[in-house]
Amino acid sequence: MTRTLILHCGPMKTGSTAIQDTLEINKKKLLNSGISYYHIRAKTLLHDLEKAISREKNSKNKIILLSSEFFCQTNPKSLQQILQPFKGNCHAILVSRPLSEIYPSLYLQNLKGSSRRITSFKYFLDRQIISDLAPEKKLGGQLMNFPALDARLSAAGCRTHWIKYSRKNLLLAFSTSLEKIIGIPLDYLVGTKTRKPEGLSPRRSLRMELAGIARAINYLNRLNLLSDHLREILLIILLNTSDLLNQTLRNRPSLNRRQVERCNAVDRTTNEPFLKSHRFGILKEQQH
Repeated sequence: MTRTLILHCGPMKTGSTAIQDTLEINKKKLLNSGISYYHIRAKTLLHDLEKAISREKNSKNKIILLSSEFFCQTNPKSLQQILQPFKGNCHAILVSRPLSEIYPSLYLQNLKGSSRRITSFKYFLDRQIISDLAPEKKLGGQLMNFPALDARLSAAGCRTHWIKYSRKNLLLAFSTSLEKIIGIPLDYLVGTKTRKPEGLSPRRSLRMELAGIARAINYLNRLNLLSDHLREILLIILLNTSDLLNQTLRNRPSLNRRQVERCNAVDRTTNEPFLKSHRFGILKEQQH
C-alpha cells in the first residue's frame, strides 16, 4: 500500500488556525475517507510529529495529514530524520500572502501572544526586512522568505505545493490542493462553519491603533506589576474594542504608504519571482 504524508506548513498569519479548526471539525469525515489528521503543537513539534507518524505506522489509513505553521521554521535536518523512516510520499502545502499583510498581522499577534512583545512596529519591521532579504542572518522571529522556506521543506524530503491566501477562498484553495495530491473529493471542507473566535484566539485581530496600549500592558507584565491573568483580561478588552472599531474603520490600512512600499519591495525581491515560477504572484491584488 502506497502511503502519503502531507504537512500543512503555514507559514504564520496565512490562515493556519482557520484551516486547523476546519480540519478538526471534519476529523471523523476525514478518517472515513482514509485520512488521519493531527494538529502538531509548536512547543513539542518534533516529538509530536514523530509520535504521530509512529502511531500511524500500522494504520490502514493511506493518508496522514499534519498541520503546524512551524514546520517550515524547523531545522530541515531534524525534520528529515523524522520523515525519513516513513515509507511513502511526503508533501508540504504552504500558503503565500503579501508581506504588507503578514508583517503587521505577525507583529500584532506577538503583542497578544506568549512572546509579550514590547518593541515598536518600526523596530520589528526593520529587523524582519533584514531577515527576509538575507535569511542566513539569524535575527530571530519568523522567516517569511518563501524561497528559503520552500528550500527547507524540500531539504527535509517533501514535495512542496504553494497556494495563494484569500480570506474568502482559502479553504477552497487548500482543499483543491489536497485533492490534487490524494485524489479524494473534499467538498465538505469548504462549507464548514467554525465557531466565532473568542479570547486571545489567533483568529482575532488587534488593530494597529491599539498596539501602544498592548505594548504598555506587556511591559507592566514583564515588570511583574501586572499578573498574567490580568494581562489576558486587558488584552481581550482591546480585542473587543478592535471588533467595535472594525465596524467603522475596517478599510483603514494598518500600514502607511511608505511602510507598504517597503514590504512590497521585499516581496518583489524575494517572493514574487519564486511564486511566479509557480504560476501566480501576490502583489497584483493589493495594488488595486
